[in-house]
Amino acid sequence: MLREMSENAGRILWLHAPVTLLEEVADDGLPGALARMAQRHRSTDIRLLVDDDLALKDRLPELVGTLKRLTTAASVRVLEPDENAPLVMTVIADQSGWMQFTRSGSQRILRGETDHRGRTRRRAEEFEASWEAGRDSDELRRVHL
Repeated sequence: MLREMSENAGRILWLHAPVTLLEEVADDGLPGALARMAQRHRSTDIRLLVDDDLALKDRLPELVGTLKRLTTAASVRVLEPDENAPLVMTVIADQSGWMQFTRSGSQRILRGETDHRGRTRRRAEEFEASWEAGRDSDELRRVHL
């Protein structure tokens, strides 16, 4: 579902995930999908909110390299999660699609919709609140190319 959303996103792709979970589910196609998205639209808005920017740089160097090479603005911020919370990855694509993948122990839950503006708006508002609560990445400053 992550690949499908990143391939089909028109202008907006927001991703909030712990690096360990992102590393587990992101495949080699994600950097290319982000690059193609940026090439299609001048006003692309790609945001990545992670729990550890140094781990992101070390574990997913191809993704980080792509974010640095984008011809539009891509932002990376850091928000340290509650240590007792399950691992949750949230993806928002454009104004109509969202996905949430949760891992708690051995249990995995995937939810999402590709065409539901109301629920996507709620998820986007939650993302925005987390984005504002986060801090700029020390390892990966906001990239403007």
